[in-house]
Amino acid sequence: MTQEEFMPSENPDLLKTQTPSPKLPVPSDILLSFVALPMLGGLVVAKAAAEFVASIGVESEEVFRGSRLPVLNFPQSQD
Repeated sequence: MTQEEFMPSENPDLLKTQTPSPKLPVPSDILLSFVALPMLGGLVVAKAAAEFVASIGVESEEVFRGSRLPVLNFPQSQD
């Protein structure tokens, strides 16, 4: 095997097959700034939703534990 087999060729036809990047009518930094605010808002909403679901879980544990249930007075049996 020769070294030429491993080296990329300098064929100009290979460079023509690459597609050029599309030109956007709006600069990419402006598009990025428009996307940043909704993404940050989504993260804040997701965090608030996670905290809300966690608080519902804690409250449901309190109900099943019985701390908020009424005390039932059973009559004493006469043995």
